[in-house]
Amino acid sequence: MQVSLNFPVDMIEAAVTILTWGLILYLIYYLYQKSEAKPKIWKACVTTFVGIFTFNFSFPMFQTVIDLPILPLGVWILLWYASSRKGAWDKYRRFAWLGFFTNFIFIIAPILTILLHHAVYPKSNLSTYIADYDNAAMIQLHPSAEDVQFDLESFESLFPSFVEEPFNSIDWYHHPIDVEPHERVEQFPYQLSGTSSKWGSGMPTLIYVEKDGKGILIDSSDRQHYFRSEETILKGGNDE
Repeated sequence: MQVSLNFPVDMIEAAVTILTWGLILYLIYYLYQKSEAKPKIWKACVTTFVGIFTFNFSFPMFQTVIDLPILPLGVWILLWYASSRKGAWDKYRRFAWLGFFTNFIFIIAPILTILLHHAVYPKSNLSTYIADYDNAAMIQLHPSAEDVQFDLESFESLFPSFVEEPFNSIDWYHHPIDVEPHERVEQFPYQLSGTSSKWGSGMPTLIYVEKDGKGILIDSSDRQHYFRSEETILKGGNDE
């Protein structure tokens, strides 16, 4: 039996964020140690963070938005501020430009997060979305749903056989105009509750079960995924 603890935070994203800021703080410390005329450490940190401000060009990439720094606005502000103070720019300019170049670290970090997330939590595996199902229960969502129950034993035996397949939601939810809503046959009349995704994935999911009990539709934060097996995971209804 697969057991998992549900964790509300994406562990990979949290780890990459901590490493990113840790690297930035280390670079500040490294430059501080290399500086002949050492500024006050808190001023070096403030200078670095001001240097982060830029005019960016944004574009989508790897399911996220990348902000490519174009103009170093923070560096210009610091240069203007230091121009009236003798020797200030020579003392702080390294930290100002460090702030500007940390923007490229912030570009790499989300890309790295996505690549690691896909490697650790593959979207094509049902186990990514359903890791803990000990307390799973079937909820009827539509009048066309039969009085069935979740078959835990069947689901455990069929779990490895679920394969992601392409689907056409337009065909599934296309109904004749003259058919009343309560007379329609819903493609996914059940919701599987009481489950959780793989530990640390941070994936909120809604899980719908097909009317024949052989298909599972995962409605996750990125998109929908459809998995199907050869046998049903439902018991009861017309089969009893």
